[in-house]
Amino acid sequence: MRISTGQLYDRSIQSVLDNQGDLSDVQTQLASGKKLLRPSDDPVGAAQVIRLTEEVDLIAQYKKNSNILTNNMEQEETILSSITTAVNRARVLMVQAGNGIINTDDRKAISIEIEQIRDQVFDLMNTRNAAGEFIFAGTQSASPAFVLNQSAAGNKYSFQGDSGANMIQVSSTMKLQVNNSGKEVFEDVLARLKTNITGSVGLTDISVSIEQQGAFDQFHKANYSAVVPADNEYQVNIVAANQVEVRHVASGAVLETIDFASGVPFSFKGMRIDISGAPGDSVNFQLSPPQKQNIAETLNNFVLALNNGNISQTKYDEALKDALIGVDNSLTSIGNATSVIGGRLNVNQAILGANLDLEIANKSARASIEEVDYAEAVSELSRQEAALEAALATFARVTGTSLFDFIR
Repeated sequence: MRISTGQLYDRSIQSVLDNQGDLSDVQTQLASGKKLLRPSDDPVGAAQVIRLTEEVDLIAQYKKNSNILTNNMEQEETILSSITTAVNRARVLMVQAGNGIINTDDRKAISIEIEQIRDQVFDLMNTRNAAGEFIFAGTQSASPAFVLNQSAAGNKYSFQGDSGANMIQVSSTMKLQVNNSGKEVFEDVLARLKTNITGSVGLTDISVSIEQQGAFDQFHKANYSAVVPADNEYQVNIVAANQVEVRHVASGAVLETIDFASGVPFSFKGMRIDISGAPGDSVNFQLSPPQKQNIAETLNNFVLALNNGNISQTKYDEALKDALIGVDNSLTSIGNATSVIGGRLNVNQAILGANLDLEIANKSARASIEEVDYAEAVSELSRQEAALEAALATFARVTGTSLFDFIR
């Protein structure tokens, strides 16, 4: 087989170029720190690197989301703490306002401070986050959560957000709530449960009031029917000069028989009943429907009572009881919301820790596939340099051979 001069040169040059390419690849690996310079170097490894890089990028976003969640939750927790402090101060003033020795001027002074607390609480309930969104407005975060409507009856504070919640992805399988809706924290707070007289027969004096709120609340919650209003009516019958019966009107069942003297108050399920009459006389009372009232409205109603110079002592006492129960229920709701925030922060912290562990594992796996082993690469560099030098020397020897060299 004959080899032409052209073939001889082509093969020699190709050998040199191949060795130069291999040497260049090793030099590039050392310079970049990457073992995979192109997908063809390791197709399977390249695919794994792409997948692991996507996972690392997702985890980086989850970490950002976790930080956003933490910032929002901590801000909300601070706001709720400020509201709690303000409302506790209002409660102290309410207790002070219930002191029988204070006069009209004292009530006026107390009303001024509670009015300021009301405005502070209202402002806090409309707090914005760093993005300018109203924290307690639910998903309607572009608009204030609570609005003030002026009316002839006084200021009215109403909720105009919704009960929805913004969610944020903190892992591939977990979303956490970013904010608590003001409807849940402030608006859906039970006002004081009450009863009202619906009719009477033959009695001269009638009074039904709540003496022990806790006992009455238990009775109300256990027996109130939102479906059948008739089930909420009860009747007190004077069956003897010294005895009354309390009946459930709808069923006719006798709930309790109580010792009685006309004009002397007696108690039933936390209620104080004061009636004057004779056997055969009766009074009907009904459990009032539960009402909900936000803390700003509760404070506002008490301010109106404090500023009402014509209010009777009985109505003033009722307004004070309404305010105290409303404040206590609001503080309980705020405390529950704070507990939820704490639990959510703990979950977020646990997920963040898991994400950090996954990030380390994925980066380590990716590095084992794509990052260069410098000891191995340096050895390969030396080998490729030697191969290139050999190819160059061979090229010089082969191309230098001719008939004249043979003659000499």
